[in-house]
Amino acid sequence: MDKLEREPHIAAVIFDLDGVIANTVYYHYLSWQQLADEEGIPFDKHTHDEGMLGLNREDALQYLLGDRASKLSPIQQQLLLNRKNDYYLQLINELNYDNLLPGIGNLLVELHAAGIKVALGSSSKNAEIVLQRLKIRHLFDFLADGNSVSNLKPCPDVFLYAAEALGVAPANCLVVEDAPAGIAAGLAAGMWVLGVGPYERLARAHLVLPTLADIGWADIVEKVNYYHKSGG
Repeated sequence: MDKLEREPHIAAVIFDLDGVIANTVYYHYLSWQQLADEEGIPFDKHTHDEGMLGLNREDALQYLLGDRASKLSPIQQQLLLNRKNDYYLQLINELNYDNLLPGIGNLLVELHAAGIKVALGSSSKNAEIVLQRLKIRHLFDFLADGNSVSNLKPCPDVFLYAAEALGVAPANCLVVEDAPAGIAAGLAAGMWVLGVGPYERLARAHLVLPTLADIGWADIVEKVNYYHKSGG
């Protein structure tokens, strides 16, 4: 874990999208699975979760293709990405507020009421569509996604871009992530990082919770303060 020396004063929270706000990770898996099946590429959910979770779509395609990537031109690879994205957009067409992961809806409302700035920091290029389908776009002050920066996670650019837009110093931001690449990006940005999911996968985060269900903003602040006072 990377220790932050300053006393915590969190003025903004930057959320990842897939696997934190809604389980769109599963839709990504299904769309990659369809593409893999059509192309005759061995693939399963374990392969997706272990190797592709948190990657941007270009890097995920490279992982899926493996040695096949060198045999395909950039145009051919882009056509594959377009097909995968079409499958994904079809799958998320029915998303609504009920698809939010447990606790996230209440937490967003609490943050809004407390005057804490909220942003999205996602590698997804469909983030705007997803938030609108989930009926929560109005609860975000800013959206930084795969269209916003050139260097995506594990580079810190998307989080730094969001913090700058919010007018909040990185040390006063809390990143909420569920993937190792996102954890690395948040730490590289010099922000507090809360991992949501299995500790084994997210151990580098300052704090790790199995879920956001039944967790309020006051609980998170208390845990961050305790972490700081205990020296991590």
